[in-house]
Formats: sequence, structure tokens, C-alpha cells
Amino acid sequence: MAPRGSYDDEYGYDEDDFNSNHFDDEFSFDDDDDDDVLGGGRGGFGADDDEEVNLPYEGELFNEMLSKLHGTLIMYGEDDPALMDLQAELLQVDNDKLGTATDDMFYLEEASQIAKVLKKHISASPKIKEIHDNFMKDITRFSDESAEGHKGDYYLEDEE
Repeated sequence: MAPRGSYDDEYGYDEDDFNSNHFDDEFSFDDDDDDDVLGGGRGGFGADDDEEVNLPYEGELFNEMLSKLHGTLIMYGEDDPALMDLQAELLQVDNDKLGTATDDMFYLEEASQIAKVLKKHISASPKIKEIHDNFMKDITRFSDESAEGHKGDYYLEDEE
């Protein structure tokens, strides 16, 4: 029997444990045949892992539409009182529905409610009409995934 060192006494490992590869095999992330480890065998934790959310198509579309709408209102609304009013109403509608049965709405229903708010404000500004029209292009994608929808990051086009 080999003499035991202080590390062996404290943790219960002996010299053979450190010379063996069984620790490497047991805790290795290099298993190619286990594809469900770390998101399909990609290995590591990176920015791509944060983006994968497993939403249905409608959820992804709705989140994209919200992102475009809020981005548009933030980007263009600073100097436009009509857009600021629209943004305030949309935020109020969002706050009013928290904790109510509307939390269980389908994405299309929620998008339709937003479209109704946009429609109420169409007469206030030509920009809001353009936002509404472009938002409606994306709503058609709920029923027809091959529909073109609105291209771009915002629902307003640059006026340059």
C-alpha cells in the first residue's frame, strides 16, 4: 500500500485516481453521441444559447411585431406628440391587462387589439397611418406564413 498524502486523507483520493483518465471520461463534454447535451451538442455557453426560446411561429411573429412597433415609437416618437400619445395609450393598455384574463389571449387576438388602438389614432398623424398599414402587413403573416409582411426594423420608413 502506498503512503497516503495529506490531500488523499482530506478528500479520499489516491495517486491512482489522478493518473487515471476516468475523471476525464466521466465529466467530458466531448460526447458526440449525446446530442441533447448543451443544446444539440454545440458545446459551451454562448450568445446563441440565450436566443433559443422555443416559441411557436405565432409567438415569434408577435414578438417581432412588438419589437418593430416599440422601436418605431421610440425612434421616431421623441419629436412627434401624436406618436407619444399613441405610445402612452399602448403602454396603458399593456398595464391594464396585467393580471387579468387577457393574459391568456392568443397572439393574433393581442395583435388585433393593438391594431384597433393604432386605427383610433390614424387621423392624428400620417405617420400613425403608415405604422398601422405596415403593422397590418405583418398581421397577415399569422394566417399566411408565406406572406411578405413588412420588411425592415421599424414600421416607418426614413424620410431622407
